[in-house]
Amino acid sequence: MNANDFEAARSALATARRSARAIAECPAAWRPVDLAEAYRLQGAVIGDLGGGGGWKVAAVTEAQRQGLGVTQPVAAAMPASRMHDASARPARLVLGDFIAPKIECEFAFQLRRDLPARRDGAYSRAEVSQAIEAMRIAIEIVDPRLPAGSGALAEVADGFNNGAFAAGRSVRDWQALDFAAVGIVLSVAAPGHAASELARGSGHAILDGDPFGTVVMLANAQPDSGPGLRAGDIVTTGSCSGAPRIPGPGFYRAEFAGLGSVELVFG
Repeated sequence: MNANDFEAARSALATARRSARAIAECPAAWRPVDLAEAYRLQGAVIGDLGGGGGWKVAAVTEAQRQGLGVTQPVAAAMPASRMHDASARPARLVLGDFIAPKIECEFAFQLRRDLPARRDGAYSRAEVSQAIEAMRIAIEIVDPRLPAGSGALAEVADGFNNGAFAAGRSVRDWQALDFAAVGIVLSVAAPGHAASELARGSGHAILDGDPFGTVVMLANAQPDSGPGLRAGDIVTTGSCSGAPRIPGPGFYRAEFAGLGSVELVFG
């Protein structure tokens, strides 16, 4: 990708985020040729949006990697400006800020110290665990901006469809949790209507009940050119409940059995 095409792609991706307008066409010249270039473009866009505050992880199984045409787990930075603390009160979002949003229930992990990219051996589970401040129950809003067929590397550059993120209460003794046994129910109450179930799932959906394992993967496959995993960052580990479309304005609640709920209001 030459400098002019890089800047054109960068501007288009940042503008699509800010204006909530889909990119009608993704020319071949805008598509990264490899993962390093995808990460470089992703980092430039995140910088234009004010910087990152966390990460999402994708391609954590061999089947997923084959489907996306990549050889390792991949990371997508989440803009800090689109991350919300819903630990004490519902996050408030506006439908007009999104294109075609979907909603996912996830387990996330907040770092208490840096985990810089390492070139002299992999991080162990114990080392990554020691860097975790808490587990957070969470909701991610995904919102595709690229046209179908743009390719996995273009999606990496665009943050793998991240639209917004809401982190609920912190769980500090998360190591004792049986994530596979944690049932999750997502419900919605449209204005003037009773709540109805939108989706359900459990922690078993992520690596057969090991969502923390995706954080270890990210620690050992993070972008070499980026800032690295930093204290305060939140790493979210993938949907446990599918990704249903948001049907409209209303009150959304993701209830994690025994752990509380994450709530948001779409106006």
